[in-house]
Amino acid sequence: MQNLSVFTRVHPLLSICLLLAFIGCGQSSGEIEKPEQSPPEMVNWFLASGDWERDPQLYVREYGTGQDTVIMLHGGWGASHDGFVNAVRDLRQDHRFIFYEQRGSLRSPFPDSLISYQAHIDDLEKLRIALQLEKVTLVGHSMGSVLASAYASAHPDRIEKLVLMSPAYLKNPIPEEDRKIMDQAFLKSEAFRERPEIEDELDKYGLNRKSPPLNSKENTIRARISFAQLMLFDVSKWPELENGKALYKGHVYSLTERTYPDGGWDFIQEFARREYPVTIIHGDHDWLDFEASILKKWTTEVPRITLDVIEDAGHLPWIDQSEKITGALRKALSP
Repeated sequence: MQNLSVFTRVHPLLSICLLLAFIGCGQSSGEIEKPEQSPPEMVNWFLASGDWERDPQLYVREYGTGQDTVIMLHGGWGASHDGFVNAVRDLRQDHRFIFYEQRGSLRSPFPDSLISYQAHIDDLEKLRIALQLEKVTLVGHSMGSVLASAYASAHPDRIEKLVLMSPAYLKNPIPEEDRKIMDQAFLKSEAFRERPEIEDELDKYGLNRKSPPLNSKENTIRARISFAQLMLFDVSKWPELENGKALYKGHVYSLTERTYPDGGWDFIQEFARREYPVTIIHGDHDWLDFEASILKKWTTEVPRITLDVIEDAGHLPWIDQSEKITGALRKALSP
């Protein structure tokens, strides 16, 4: 220690460092030092699908300042989460919404060989664990409703409640006795798509012209009006659409579809065996099930399912009827 004293007189800064080191040596090896402050709350982050360095990651976005956590499942398979955020903008102070882009989607690129139905379910379970949630409230849109239902079937003890908006078919394949209902609904949907407002909207912007050719911006507008023809009740709201070829990874749908369970699924009967709340929110002009024809029949099989049909709304009901969707979600998510 005498040599050390001489050395520290020459290097006073080193003496402080050595003193801190001696103090540290006196601590129990099992004791973990607490950080001075918690890490900042992140708007977005990435969820490891396996090894952080080697394996692909899933994009996660947190939105809202409320205490109640809700996981949001976008449609697709292969779409992005962006447009779905608009469905909950007026609820952001009441809840903490967790969006994530499913594997293979825009911000979560994965090799084709790693994309499957079961992998989507497993990813959602990884997210639940990462969020340290004992039970989850899930809001799914379109094919996201299938994912929510599939997860609930695999992990029924982890479900707080389900909210299914504009759900893709909750029975697959469609039972033979229901095909007539589906066929009639499809014919009505086809007739609605031919409404004159579509051509009026295209003419308004000169998008039906033969010459000169449409430029890229005009082609984008025309594509969005055509998308609105299918997805919206009010085609004049097409500027609120955020779709585009680069945003939708359509091949993810076929990659997932080819790995569906051999026997398909019947989530309606699965819900009948469980006790967690299930709410279905559906636009009456949704092309997937026009006038909610098949959902009205299926929900009679499980009377505790709440079916909320939104008038004058299509497959993206938060664009057509923002206030009604806010009210429907607020009611469905309330304790």
